[in-house]
Amino acid sequence: MNSSSIHLLASGNSLGAYIPAMHLNTYLHARCVTTDIHVLENLYHVEVRNKIRSTKQAFHANFAVALMGHRLAKPVDASLDEAAVQGMLNVWQRDGASRFAVFTGFWLPILERYQSIADTPLDIQLIRLDAWDTPSFKVHQALYPRYDNIWFYEPSKMSPACYLASDEAEPLPYAQRVGRVLIHGGGWGIGTYAGTILELREAGFLLDMIVYDPAEVEEDDGLTRYYGTEASWDPWGMDGHGRHTFPPMVQYVRKDGLLQAFSMGSYIAYTDLLRNCAAVISKPGGATLNDSLSFGVPFVMLEPFGDHEFHNATYWEASGLGIRYVDWKDRNFSERLLEEICHRLLETRSRISHFGRKTYAAENSSYV
Repeated sequence: MNSSSIHLLASGNSLGAYIPAMHLNTYLHARCVTTDIHVLENLYHVEVRNKIRSTKQAFHANFAVALMGHRLAKPVDASLDEAAVQGMLNVWQRDGASRFAVFTGFWLPILERYQSIADTPLDIQLIRLDAWDTPSFKVHQALYPRYDNIWFYEPSKMSPACYLASDEAEPLPYAQRVGRVLIHGGGWGIGTYAGTILELREAGFLLDMIVYDPAEVEEDDGLTRYYGTEASWDPWGMDGHGRHTFPPMVQYVRKDGLLQAFSMGSYIAYTDLLRNCAAVISKPGGATLNDSLSFGVPFVMLEPFGDHEFHNATYWEASGLGIRYVDWKDRNFSERLLEEICHRLLETRSRISHFGRKTYAAENSSYV
């Protein structure tokens, strides 16, 4: 990598700190901006990395356990393989790496080390996709104020500053959408999303479910569709060309008890589901806020996972861009209300720019 490359520092432990980085990576590549993605878990001791899958399963199975794990978050320094960290720092120094977009606060101690050896001034931007400190930033409160914090959802302003997507395609007008409701539990499949299914079916909605475990897939009824990520994929893995990828998505169908999985091809197939849906229902994670704004999708918010998601829900609701599930239920699952929220999302998005355009792509004027 040359010194003008933008290094995107992500994490695979949370898709909320991975998918937005992949969106930015895709967007900048299309505009001939050189990038390099680094996934934090590739610096972990192997045995630590191997335990992540079992931790995710435990959090998925029990929301209370997930909340406890969230409250006990701590720096990841003990998980890091010193030889891997030092090797990466040496490469950065050799190549004169100077530009960084940081999607999780757990990278900060490593960046502190790099600043002490870098031979050139550094441009380090902390990408804040939540309206409050996530655990990864909260544990480094003594460090992050010294950096350039890019808050997408500054609480004092109550209007989003920008959005992230793989392109700048306009959201679909509400009347042109298929109108299904997309439900998921974030990258770890956690939260209270499963409890909404029966109520929404009874209200007459067609559902697209993103399941964490294929065992959640019910017998095909011709109405509800099920999707998930290929079980073998990990965010810290790479393809045959040495590149990180979006999660490969599959559609599940269970007939007569037999479960089949059908590849959806590129990740665009999943974003097309988002683009066409009437609403997304999930816990109020920062990456889902970004999806809501990028695709103009009303966000129906479930119980938050931690303080940052509580503030996310408050922000999105106060901005008129979403509604809490319990309140939507009290409004008899009003579709007219969803359409009104969609119009506010489209109007808000029309006033702001893609983060990559504002920050990086403008340097290549032929693409602006």
